[in-house]
Amino acid sequence: MKHEQLNLNKNLKQLREEIAAARKCENINDPIDTYVIDYLAMGFTKIFVKLGIVPNAVTILSMLSGVAGAVLIARDTLPMTLGGIVLVILSAVFDSSDGQVARKTKHFSKIGRMLDGVSDATVYFSLYLVTALRASRRLIAGVSPAVWTGLMLGLGLLTFVIYVIQCQLPDYFKNLHMFMIDNAHGSELTRGKRVLAERDRAKKGSFERFSLSCYAAYTRMQERRAPVTQRMLDKIEVEGKSDAMTDAFYQTSRKLVMATNLMTFNLRTIVLFICLLLRAEPIVFAFCLLILEPLRRWLLWRYERLAGSLLDEAPAEEAEAVPV
Repeated sequence: MKHEQLNLNKNLKQLREEIAAARKCENINDPIDTYVIDYLAMGFTKIFVKLGIVPNAVTILSMLSGVAGAVLIARDTLPMTLGGIVLVILSAVFDSSDGQVARKTKHFSKIGRMLDGVSDATVYFSLYLVTALRASRRLIAGVSPAVWTGLMLGLGLLTFVIYVIQCQLPDYFKNLHMFMIDNAHGSELTRGKRVLAERDRAKKGSFERFSLSCYAAYTRMQERRAPVTQRMLDKIEVEGKSDAMTDAFYQTSRKLVMATNLMTFNLRTIVLFICLLLRAEPIVFAFCLLILEPLRRWLLWRYERLAGSLLDEAPAEEAEAVPV
């Protein structure tokens, strides 16, 4: 029994070390990812690596699983909803696994990063559409069915657009956090002007040029929302990072970066699942628009003020008002 216990402890320690090695950064993970999703994902990661399955294929599998889950949820029965929830959770596991596979096999690509974003957006477009369709069936007395359906579909589309904007924030500022603390293993911070320069070198009419154009558009969209941060990065490109700057950034960012986890998959999906099970679908839209959106604006404002302080600026005009 003692020998078996020692073997179990050894295996658990080895698993924890493997998971830690496959993470971007230890101090920015959501607790659910850290203690649940990453462990489930590692089991699939070992299978994928052994079979030689590339990260992009795992990303596509994640997307298909999430969309299939949305299709089941659309049936609006308890068994189908529960089955759909399981598939959406499996999608999240595969989404974590693709990153683990990439870091284990050193198989990175800008196309892969872009595909990861497309996969998440596709899954959530499906989920918000299905949520709107289900909500449209819960008619309110005195409201025309056509008007109510149009309202719910409009809210679903608006929520998806806001979701896309919201998810840019944790992606950008988590990568900025890792860049500032010199985590070369995890950071994928890429400046839009460099992507554009790389695009211009690519062959005209090629898929590489097209994919780099899409990636540049996404990157520039993130950058436009944080102009003070861009000035800070411009200064770093010329002068480099001092220890004082890195320490000052870390002291504030280590707190803010944990709050950004509220903007990512887990919290919004838990709320979604609860609302689906309770058949209270409109609350999904209210949560995204009235809770998560003000949080995004506040976090962006705080990061802009942090960048301004590191530039020894008085709070810049665009950092005084909460940015859009």
